[in-house]
Amino acid sequence: MDIFFKIVGWASLALASLVKLILAAIVIEVVLDVILRNLNYRPIGWGVSATEYGLLYAAFLPMPWLVRIKGHVFVEFLRRALPAAGRTILEKLVYLICVGLSLYLTWYAFGAFLDALRTGAYETKTFDMPKWLIFLPIAVGFFLSALEWVRYLVGSDSLYNVDPLEREGL
Repeated sequence: MDIFFKIVGWASLALASLVKLILAAIVIEVVLDVILRNLNYRPIGWGVSATEYGLLYAAFLPMPWLVRIKGHVFVEFLRRALPAAGRTILEKLVYLICVGLSLYLTWYAFGAFLDALRTGAYETKTFDMPKWLIFLPIAVGFFLSALEWVRYLVGSDSLYNVDPLEREGL
C-alpha cells in the first residue's frame, strides 16, 4: 500500500510541477500582451483564451498535492474542543466526507469528459478547444485528491498533526 501511495504522491507532485510551468507561461503571456498594447501593436489573439484554460488547469491539477502536504484550509476549533477519542472519530469522518465528495465530483467530471469525447464537442473562443480537455483536469484532480484523502483515512499520517499557524502562508 505504501508503494501505491508513493506513486500517487509522485503523480500529485508532477501535476503541481506542471502547473508551475503553466503559471509561468501565463505570466509571460500577460507581460507580452501588456508590452504589445503599450507599443500600439495588436495583442496576442489567443492569449486571453489560453490564460483562461491555464487557470482552469492551475485550479484543479495541484489539488492532490495540496492535500498531501496539508496545504488546505481547515478549522480546528471543534476538533480541539473534543476529547482524544472524539477527535479521532471526527478526523475519520472528515476524511470520509472528503473522499466521498472527491469521488462524486470525479464521477461527474469524468461523465462530462466521456460525453465530450463521445460527441466531439468543442469550446469555441479565439481557438477551438476540445471540451474533453476542459473536463480532464477536473476529473484527474478530484480523483487523485480522493486517493490522497484515502491515504489519510487508512494510513498513519494525519492532516491534523501540524500546527495550523505553522502552515499559514503556505
